[in-house]
Amino acid sequence: MKTLIIAGPTASGKSAFALLIAKALNGVIINADSMQWYEDLPILTAQPTADEKKMVPHKLYGCLERHESGSAALWQQAALTHIHACHAQGQLPIIVGGSGLYLRTLTHGLSPIIPIPDAIRQSVRALADRLSLTEFRDYVFAQDTNLAHHMPPVDRQRLTRALEVKLATGQSIRTLQGRGKSPLNHPIIYAILAPERATLCNRINQRILHMIDCGTLNEIQSFWQKNPPTDCMLRKVIGLSPLTAYNHGDITLTEAITRAQIETRQYAKRQTTWFKGQSPAEALINPSRDTLIQILSTL
Repeated sequence: MKTLIIAGPTASGKSAFALLIAKALNGVIINADSMQWYEDLPILTAQPTADEKKMVPHKLYGCLERHESGSAALWQQAALTHIHACHAQGQLPIIVGGSGLYLRTLTHGLSPIIPIPDAIRQSVRALADRLSLTEFRDYVFAQDTNLAHHMPPVDRQRLTRALEVKLATGQSIRTLQGRGKSPLNHPIIYAILAPERATLCNRINQRILHMIDCGTLNEIQSFWQKNPPTDCMLRKVIGLSPLTAYNHGDITLTEAITRAQIETRQYAKRQTTWFKGQSPAEALINPSRDTLIQILSTL
């Protein structure tokens, strides 16, 4: 038994690469992207097309409704179910995605649940509301210096959680996260696709244009007409805000496309930084199809 993980930033070619491996080794592709887990906005979230899904089995794509709340813990449970089913049927589970936290649950297990006293929770959240994002980030990094190079600089939710844990336990959340254990007791091959920055940026720019051509503006309009709840995770999809602004007539299409491209490039940069700092030391960087097939065939 073995499991393959294919990770990397958005537009790095993970899905196409996974298809090649899956077709060669009787594989099943299992999604590890937090936004592709939802049924809405399949074009904007770059979910596999219907034709791609016909080539090999795909799991955990478009499963959640907009009002449901996905999490790393729930995803791990669902992914493990599919991984075990693959092994029982003699298939290769191929985990594909850019949500690093989800992938980490397979390589390091889930972080321990840390209870936070109400007083600390309230004080931290009041501080987060009072300070600008930059001020709050700098404050948290000053309290927990381990985070400075490992946390996305614009993620207020994770910053809040990190500060709560630091104040409640006196320890860095990164230290506590490192105490988990992989739930898989068989070989995991971890491959990272990391194109050169210029190549990746060009792919991202072209992807946004392709999404427009494929009708993402219509799916965005339909999404808002369904009145998604305010805590709907899909409201955070990269590119949704500027393309919605165009639909409302607030900006031009050219401006919307440019902003969506910039947002996506910034997101890809954060993903790249995360994978550099969080991936296993033995991860394979940009392996060829043949090399990966050879390694997997020998296990």
